Amino acid sequence: MTKIEFTVAALLIVAGLLCLAASGSWLFNPGALELLKTFIQVCLWMGIPLVLTGGLYWWFKKKRRY
Repeated sequence: MTKIEFTVAALLIVAGLLCLAASGSWLFNPGALELLKTFIQVCLWMGIPLVLTGGLYWWFKKKRRY
């Protein structure tokens, strides 16, 4: 993949997360601060599986060398 394709993919992921955060925050308590708070929570919850997957990938890759 080229840099432009990574950029487009990252922008689409951020747009999707913003839509998810907007729908979740505006359902109960509309406001920009609540949107930002929900967006940060969604990003943190998304980061946990990414870190775990990255750790497992690194561990399997390291184990395969030996």
